[in-house]
This record gives sequence, C-alpha cells and structure tokens, in this order.
Amino acid sequence: MLAEASRTSLAQTALDGYLRAEGADRRGESGVPTCQIVGLITDLLLLAQQRGSDPISVIRKAEKHVLAETG
Repeated sequence: MLAEASRTSLAQTALDGYLRAEGADRRGESGVPTCQIVGLITDLLLLAQQRGSDPISVIRKAEKHVLAETG
C-alpha cells in the first residue's frame, strides 16, 4: 500500500490534471481549490455510475478506507 504522502501526491496530480482540463485556475485557501475537489469527486461518481457502480456505495467504501488509514 502506498504511503499517505504518495497517495496525496497522486491525488494532487489528478486534481491538477482535472483543473487543467476544466480550464479552472481558481484556488481556495492554502492553494487548495476546495470546490474543485468536490467537482472532481462528483465527476468521478458520475463516471462510476455510468460504469455500473452505485455512487453511494463508492462513497461508503472510500469513507471506510479513509477511516482505516487515518484512524
């Protein structure tokens, strides 16, 4: 399993790509585009739904992973 720093680095890379593709360059506090993180998550959940997954189940699984890795 990747270390937390590696995982957050991967997440930042994904977010940066999303922002470039969207053409958004707005940044929130501390350089974190909070509303854009929500936008990326929303789009990923829509993609999951298109591919036959239940978005709520995806959220629940992700929540369990976050709790397990940070708890």
